Amino acid sequence: MQTNILSNIFSDHMIIQRDKPITFWGVAKKDTKIELTFNDENFTTVSNAKGEWEINTPALSADGKIRTINVKCDDDSQVIKDVLMGDIWLCSGQSNMEINMLRTRRMFGEINKTVVNPNIRKYHVPMNYHFDEPQKEIPAASWISVKPGNTEIFTATGYFFADEIQKFTKVPVGIILSALGGTPIESWMSKDALFEYPEKIEEAHRHINENFRNELIKNGQKNTDQWYEAVNKFDRGLAEGWSFESCDVSNWKPINLNDRWDEIVDLKGPGVVWLRKEIDIPETKKDLLADIILGTVVDADEVYINGELVGSTGYQYPPRDYAIKNLKAGVNTIAIRVISANGTGGFTFGKTHKILFENGEEMPLTTGWVYKRSLSCEAILSGSPAFQNVPTGNYNGMIAPLSKMKMTGVLWYQGESNAGNPQGYANKLKRLIADWRKNLNDEKLPFFVAQLPNWSPKGDKINWALLRNEQQKVLEVENTRMVVTYDTGEYNDLHPLNKKAVGVRLAKEALTLIYKAPLVSTSPTIQTIDTSKNQLTLSFETYGSSLEILNSEIASGFDLWINKVQIPVEGILVDNEIVITSNYLDDATHISFAFSDDPSDANLYNKEKLPAAPFKKELRP
Repeated sequence: MQTNILSNIFSDHMIIQRDKPITFWGVAKKDTKIELTFNDENFTTVSNAKGEWEINTPALSADGKIRTINVKCDDDSQVIKDVLMGDIWLCSGQSNMEINMLRTRRMFGEINKTVVNPNIRKYHVPMNYHFDEPQKEIPAASWISVKPGNTEIFTATGYFFADEIQKFTKVPVGIILSALGGTPIESWMSKDALFEYPEKIEEAHRHINENFRNELIKNGQKNTDQWYEAVNKFDRGLAEGWSFESCDVSNWKPINLNDRWDEIVDLKGPGVVWLRKEIDIPETKKDLLADIILGTVVDADEVYINGELVGSTGYQYPPRDYAIKNLKAGVNTIAIRVISANGTGGFTFGKTHKILFENGEEMPLTTGWVYKRSLSCEAILSGSPAFQNVPTGNYNGMIAPLSKMKMTGVLWYQGESNAGNPQGYANKLKRLIADWRKNLNDEKLPFFVAQLPNWSPKGDKINWALLRNEQQKVLEVENTRMVVTYDTGEYNDLHPLNKKAVGVRLAKEALTLIYKAPLVSTSPTIQTIDTSKNQLTLSFETYGSSLEILNSEIASGFDLWINKVQIPVEGILVDNEIVITSNYLDDATHISFAFSDDPSDANLYNKEKLPAAPFKKELRP
């Protein structure tokens, strides 16, 4: 009979770290003989009084051999098939690490449909927070390989990283994804790592009490249910059939999907707004498969075509991309119900809105809509609690149980949820790295950090430049690397789709640090600033490359600072240095580069097209 004797991380199709001693562990009956067969060798041990057991075996190379793990005790047995030796990478952080290949299908969809690579595999650790103590087991999941049907649920950043590593090393790559959207760094830190932050430890302690958590869940769910019940009950649009073609819209007001709702008086505040538009479909297109693409929406939406619901999303961040099956020749009616629970709703400015037909033809949808508010109400009091955001929880449940798993390195893509209070993030990240290295039993475990991309949805300051500055400080820690990504984002999307650039840049840093590949993998970083000669001369460490100004002869993205005022300045490239002249030099206290939330004008790169790292430096310390 098949029984789980091994830890859940051991399952069919797994990859085990090559060239390092291997640890097998699990739980069985107490004081029971455990017999394990692996690589044609037999090993035995006896479980302890809690049933816990552990067997250590010699290191193996990545020889391409497909292995089987057999383990048994008393009448129980377990067989793990299709096991490869390779390199294991732990991918952690928040949503931009978690986002899968399906989300990026409009950019990289052919990969999901066509690529088969049994040498890239992934294990996705399910959400598992605990606040009392580090756990010894993760929830059960499955190892899967890259092939149609599987690839779309791979972490996109992790996939592109693994693809580059596997191409270079020719050995299997295993990704352990342990990441959760919206989570702050504190949730991934142990109690020991947070000892400088007693308020965070106290917050974790409050959540140990199950009754306390259940009460929060009960109240939050009650508030949510009551709010949506009232909204659905009193929404005139639902009651009067505003989704149907027969609805009279003669007194509705005109609007475009790129209009800002916070600038329109009767669209401000929580509630429900309906939008409608008629489109004319030619006879030649009525039988084509199509998708309606609407960008992102604050907060929730329901999309109807000819009165039939074709898609809905309950929160603001996922792209609205719904399949249409009921188009007809002639006039079709699109109706959108937008529900905003906490403030003013609306469509994200600057997104593409269209119908995309299977033959590649498009029908734009941004303009020509009409709208009517059907309900105004108070904001929802509070929703269901996000316990995954509480300090120590994710570390205890999703990192600590992996302590016996040997790895090659860690990829860390997180920071968005700490941008509200960026001060001190560097210290927390350094403490996390030291603590993970200790608890994962590898004091030099390499860490590769993805710096935050560009984002500034309304042009407001959101502290991402300050958070990037904190992230940069992690390079003071041995065996760490960071990739600059402010040119890979989308100013109006918290979740940019170009995860390939991020994954490839992380892979290049790993290839040079670990695999000693002869690549230039690191962005140019500021080295010295010469303030003589009535000009600024900026020298950069270019790591064997040279500077390049992208698509221009003038370097932009630089600012002089007088008090808190940023004054844009330009530079020229002279002998691989940037020279800046300005009438404000005498009064300026600082010089910065790409030091904004969305530094879209920064154009200083190296010859390998890696952007120069952002900085803000004092001119006269």
